[in-house]
Amino acid sequence: MVDAETDVRQSAFALLGDLAMHCFALIQPQLGEIMQQLVPQIDYNYQHLNVCNNAAWSAGELALKGGDEVIKPYVTPLLERLVPLLNNENTPLTLAENAAITIGRLGLVSPSVVAPNLEAFAQRWCVVLSSVKDNDEKSSAFQGMMTMISANPHGISKAFLLFCQAAVNWQTPDARLMEMFVQTFAGLKQMAGDEWEASIGMLDPQSRQLVKERFNA
Repeated sequence: MVDAETDVRQSAFALLGDLAMHCFALIQPQLGEIMQQLVPQIDYNYQHLNVCNNAAWSAGELALKGGDEVIKPYVTPLLERLVPLLNNENTPLTLAENAAITIGRLGLVSPSVVAPNLEAFAQRWCVVLSSVKDNDEKSSAFQGMMTMISANPHGISKAFLLFCQAAVNWQTPDARLMEMFVQTFAGLKQMAGDEWEASIGMLDPQSRQLVKERFNA
């Protein structure tokens, strides 16, 4: 993962992600050393795009399999690199998508660390993932987003309309994700009180109708 050849590092991080998915216990004893090598490869300037992309993706897989206790020491260093990548509108789309997904996954497993920073990335996060096709990676990222909203509902305020649009863009959310959407919108509606109708009234008519019909909001 620190080889001078970028092709080697790219392949190493792809393998790391696969190992995290299928046999995490084998790599867990070396996780500290792995993360020391991984974090610097998530380069703000994405000088080596494919290396950065695979490193960002593998970090998300490690988070999912490792859980809060294991991954928490590395969450802040990861955010310090992933958030600037995501918020930079010049970041290539595939890298921005991987950064957003990994941030969501970090929020799913370590909301106490990530949720306080929600406002710093929520708008760009919703924009980037809004048009991504439904898949398991996106689902886990959205579960993380809604876990963060539950912990810090005010953090989504400036991105509320973008979040609504990203939510209604889902075509076939799984049962767990749909349950979380309904719960999240119920919580936001309760928090907004009398201002709820005015808030969703800023959506286009079709999106507003979908929020009401799909999420009972």
